[in-house]
Amino acid sequence: MKHQRGGATLAAVMVLILSGILLLYGLGQLFELRMPAVAGEIRRIRATTEAHSALAWGTTQRWQPQAHWQCRPARGGGQACLRQLERGLLLLGQDETGLLRFWQRATLSEGKVVLSPRSWSDYCPLTTGAECVP
Repeated sequence: MKHQRGGATLAAVMVLILSGILLLYGLGQLFELRMPAVAGEIRRIRATTEAHSALAWGTTQRWQPQAHWQCRPARGGGQACLRQLERGLLLLGQDETGLLRFWQRATLSEGKVVLSPRSWSDYCPLTTGAECVP
């Protein structure tokens, strides 16, 4: 019986190693399944940041109000656009693709854009969709 002393310990170690391998394999599969969702979320966060940044950057520019959209590429990516409305201005910040847009009503004071309080919007405040696209 002295020859069988390490057999149970060896079997326990093998079961432990096999359990670890199966656990790591399962976690790897879960990671592979979740990667597209994580990548999509990262893209959405970047687009949101880019659009907000373009909107803020647009306030630092000097604009000449016009009835049609006038756009400028923002420094960090995206684009800032301005349009004269019947009452005031509308400033638009959008990401590089133009799919994510944020609007804010504003006025012009000495050539600088002054944002109206509580006027930020993630949907176009104009009546028709065609007016919303620069």
